[in-house]
Amino acid sequence: MTLDFNADEPVVGLARQRELIRAVGNASSADETRWLEWKSQHDVSKAAGAFAVSKAILGFANRMPDVAEQWAGGHAYLLVGVDEDAIYGVPTHDVEKVDSWLRRYLGEFSRYQFTYVPMDTDEGKRHVMLVDVSPPRWGDLIHPLHKEHQNYRPGTVFHRYAGKTEPARPAEIYALTDRARRATKRVNVDVTMTTGTVAVLAPTEDARRTITDYLREAIMRQVDAADEKKKAAASNLFKDFSALQNLWPDSRSPEEFRQEVDEYLGDFDLAMQHALAQAVSAAGTPLTLTLTNPGEDNLAQVEVVLSLPGTVTAHVTADAEEEVDWPHQPAKYGEGTMPGFAGLPAVLGVRPPAYHLLSPQSPDIEQQDGRTVIRFAPVDLRPHEAVALDPITVYSSQEADSFLSEWRATATNVSSKVQRSLSIPAQRLELDLRDALRAMHGIDDDAEQEEGGDG
Repeated sequence: MTLDFNADEPVVGLARQRELIRAVGNASSADETRWLEWKSQHDVSKAAGAFAVSKAILGFANRMPDVAEQWAGGHAYLLVGVDEDAIYGVPTHDVEKVDSWLRRYLGEFSRYQFTYVPMDTDEGKRHVMLVDVSPPRWGDLIHPLHKEHQNYRPGTVFHRYAGKTEPARPAEIYALTDRARRATKRVNVDVTMTTGTVAVLAPTEDARRTITDYLREAIMRQVDAADEKKKAAASNLFKDFSALQNLWPDSRSPEEFRQEVDEYLGDFDLAMQHALAQAVSAAGTPLTLTLTNPGEDNLAQVEVVLSLPGTVTAHVTADAEEEVDWPHQPAKYGEGTMPGFAGLPAVLGVRPPAYHLLSPQSPDIEQQDGRTVIRFAPVDLRPHEAVALDPITVYSSQEADSFLSEWRATATNVSSKVQRSLSIPAQRLELDLRDALRAMHGIDDDAEQEEGGDG
């Protein structure tokens, strides 16, 4: 069996600790990983037990941070007193005594903690020793063995491989040396605003809701009209092609049709927001940031995250020539479709999107803890290089002279992060959503008045 345990988060609390121990009992010996090791029986008051536990701790401590962070938030765990066959338990000892026994082998390394987890078994209560080794960090020194044990000399460097802890090979020694060197390297970048404002405009939520409510009411009238149409068609079945369609009746229930309409209107609302963002982009000044490396080091995969007040809406600035792909309305309710024709796109899974899909390299925009967070695609930076980040259209209905944002930047090949504030000026725009939609569809006021006069 495989280890059935969610290792996305650190193991915190008695319930999670017991869950991990039970998962080991249902696993196999092949399931030991880079973040988890277990031993059936050891007494840390004995030299063999203290060495075995210390060896595992050192192996976990001598991992690379980018590898360790893939599981349990970078933490690693040693369980003593359990294996895939049974829960055996171990003798319990005072914390101070255990630390002194382990220190003989660990030296000054102290970034671990342990506890005894009580477990109920058929033979009574047993205590499993759980050792939690903290995540390794860039800048950490290599942690060697400090006391000889059998064939292992002081200075031996243990490394945790997949399923086993062994003396480190040359490749791991080089990697750990690089880990230690990174202590002197910190991410050193600057982010400045080249151009940009937060457009301040009248709220659009009510206007969008009015439009979608009108569309919903108009489309849902089809449900009420469907029965009358069926009766009329039944009296003269083969009069025309539209009557012929009733040979294949609509298979959707009113509720299913309503769900289609709701989904369509959701896409329509997204398309309206996309259209508004284009109008703001054309009339306002999209935000363009410049990322600069003022130092002498190559910086790999520098990621900039910009955090704005939650009252600010952000969109990736679209090309001014790009057209919004408006979604298609659901097929008219009550009218069946002939097999092999109108139903073919649905069978193929073809559906018009609400708007143009963005490149995977486009910035990611989301709401997070009441803030609008923009995560730009990572870029590599050479010494003294400056790169313009993708422009972003930002707007708000909140009146303000400026909006205070915060940016932070990290890189994969150096430690730490840079975090600073950035004030973005406001720009008042007299922009109406209805006018923007009319212009997009080529409708002017004169044409609207003519239509009204003809009616």
